[in-house]
Amino acid sequence: MPLFALSVQTVFGEGSIVELGQRAKAAGLKHALVVTDAGVRAAGIIDTVLASLDEAEIAHTVYENVTPNPTLPEVDGGVTAMADSGADFVVAVGGGSPIDAAKGVAITAAMGGNAKDYVFGVGSNPFPNQMKPLFAIPTTCGTGSEISFAAVLTDPDTHYKHLMLNCTPNVAILDPNLVAKMPAPITAATGMDALTHAIEAYVNPGNTPFTRMFATRAIQQIFQHLRTAVNGPDRPTALKHMLYAADIAGQSMAAGLGQVHGLSHVVSGRLGTPHGVANAILLSQVLDYHKEFLAEPLAEIAPLMGINAYGMPAGQIGTAVVAAVRSLRSDINVPSKLSDVGMKESDVAQFVDDAQKSQAVFIAAPRQGTPEMLADIYRSAL
Repeated sequence: MPLFALSVQTVFGEGSIVELGQRAKAAGLKHALVVTDAGVRAAGIIDTVLASLDEAEIAHTVYENVTPNPTLPEVDGGVTAMADSGADFVVAVGGGSPIDAAKGVAITAAMGGNAKDYVFGVGSNPFPNQMKPLFAIPTTCGTGSEISFAAVLTDPDTHYKHLMLNCTPNVAILDPNLVAKMPAPITAATGMDALTHAIEAYVNPGNTPFTRMFATRAIQQIFQHLRTAVNGPDRPTALKHMLYAADIAGQSMAAGLGQVHGLSHVVSGRLGTPHGVANAILLSQVLDYHKEFLAEPLAEIAPLMGINAYGMPAGQIGTAVVAAVRSLRSDINVPSKLSDVGMKESDVAQFVDDAQKSQAVFIAAPRQGTPEMLADIYRSAL
């Protein structure tokens, strides 16, 4: 029987960041390692977080050496910072990169050793069972990392993106005030990331009635609010809706993801492309490739995208869904081709080889991937 659990205490609302210090103090915690990146710190967002900790008399040390597509050595650096400071819990502040890095820190600091020991498929202990207390505070509207059970971490030597499992945060604080000034390009990319989570989860063979519940609401909210969140007249209100949509899209990921992620992780790992941008480019192409096989679920989600599918032949609905995804991507100025982010025809063989190491392209996809299929999809996106 399918199992679905909501394991993260989630606080949502304007000004809710004030609860960080209160909740940490109530849990008996004394010193936070705040994991973030230079951009979040420069934007001043971190100041609000530190003020909440100060109010509760919680000591804090900031570790900001996290880059987009965070690496295993960056996690190890955070573990060293945690040991040197004497911190007893972790606070992640930022988009998916700082949150994923913080997850790696929380696991590795508790388990000992290096981050690579705990990555799935490579590490000696791919199912860690301990982690330091972790509070996750998203400053973007897309990744869902604040409530997911996995982190994606890059090995800089191989450029391969690995999964670290069993690293669900204890508490997620979703404060719309912290995303109100998010730049439009980041809003667009992270919003498409959230859409990819919801659609992939919905069509995934591992879906359940519970994951579909979250996915359908997320798709509807994203199509209703993402354009305004990027460039509309009432961005703060739309961003509040997008923060909620991203979180519930993250809840839907319990169903598993699929070929979009399996293929896009290679693009990000090899080219440094933002994860949401890579997903946005490949989402339409994967759906287009599988649209006949996915006719029934695509017909179910079409109305959530504003498509009037009443009386429309089944074969046309998939085409309409793909067109709706492409139209949304175009309206918010996200690149539409892999060549726009630096991929070349000569890269296809290497990218396919990397992608075949991902279970997402085989197990969690609508159809089991073959090298020829993956190459066709990459080429269609060039």
